[in-house]
Amino acid sequence: MKKDLTNAQVSILLEIDGQVHLVGFEKERLETITSLVKVAAEVAVPTGKSQAELRGFLNCN
Repeated sequence: MKKDLTNAQVSILLEIDGQVHLVGFEKERLETITSLVKVAAEVAVPTGKSQAELRGFLNCN
């Protein structure tokens, strides 16, 4: 389903050796990567979860 991603936030996860890691960036790099992800995204599928719930699941409170 196509969504308007103009005001969307982007969360980036990396899987390293089978474990999921949240990724942090300097502000300028984050803005660049966020823009690229928004332009490249073809669909956005709702999970029914918030970013806070995701962080809690990953034990990153």
